[in-house]
This record gives sequence, structure tokens and C-alpha cells, in this order.
Amino acid sequence: MDFSKLTSNDKLAVYGAAAAIIGAFLSFGGGGSFGVLTGVAMLVIIFLPQFAPTVTLPGSKGSLMMIVGGIGALGAVLALLSLLSLMGAFGVYGGTWIIGLVLSTAGGLLMGWASWQAFQAEGGKFNVGMASPPPAPPPAPMAPPAAPPAPTAAPMADEGGSDEEPAG
Repeated sequence: MDFSKLTSNDKLAVYGAAAAIIGAFLSFGGGGSFGVLTGVAMLVIIFLPQFAPTVTLPGSKGSLMMIVGGIGALGAVLALLSLLSLMGAFGVYGGTWIIGLVLSTAGGLLMGWASWQAFQAEGGKFNVGMASPPPAPPPAPMAPPAAPPAPTAAPMADEGGSDEEPAG
């Protein structure tokens, strides 16, 4: 794993995935278990091309990051919204739980932002599905047409019209 070969968007997505996974463990599954799934999926999308160069992803990297990051960000926001009332009740007693929930939410949002940036850098078009075959090589340059062969001289015939020797 060579972290220096990653783009800035990939690095942001890795930070977000790590925050989502750590926050999910700190919040003891309080809506953060979804962050573990999306965080691991994001790490696989980012690091699989380095670990196994022969394996092709089922789509472009930016499109897959957009799908996983979008789901992670949406799940993080929904988990936070559903648990806002509990945060007030357990705020005094659940410090680790709240830190984990906030960290998981921030990680999911960071994954979503980084994946959006990577998606836009690829042109903003979804390319998901079966891996397409590699592009065909460009056609070979055409050679100029060969010049027609020079006409051959026909053998000259005798004026008498026969090939026999004159008697004589």
C-alpha cells in the first residue's frame, strides 16, 4: 500500500473511511455499523488497484466511490438525525458514544465529499456495470496504394506471320 500514489480525493476518502469505522466502534453500533460497511467498501475501492493490479473494478473508480460515499454520507446523516433526541438524554453519561457518533457522521460526510470530488474529476458521468473490454488498438496506418505494374513489351512477331525459317 503506497499512500503517496493516491490523489488528494483518495486520501480524503481514506481519512473519512477511517473516521467512519473508528466512530462506529466508539458509538457501539449506534447507527454507526453502517459506517463500518461503507468505510470498508471505500477502502477496498481505493486500495484494490494497488494490491491486485490485474483485478478490474466493475466500473470507474470515481463512480464507485460516488455510490459508496453517497450511501455512507446519507446513512451517517440519517443516523445522526434519528439519534439527536438520545444525544440530549445521554450527553452527560455517554461521552464516548456521542464522540463515536459524531466521528462516524463526520467520516461519512467526508467520504461523500471526497467521492463527489473524485466523481467530478472523472467527468461526472456514471460508468458502472460489467467491466468493458479493453479498447481496440488503433488501426494500422494504411500504406499508399502500390503503383500499377509497368506494361510488359509484347514479343515482336515476324512480318510474314510464320515462325518458320525461309527455305533457301
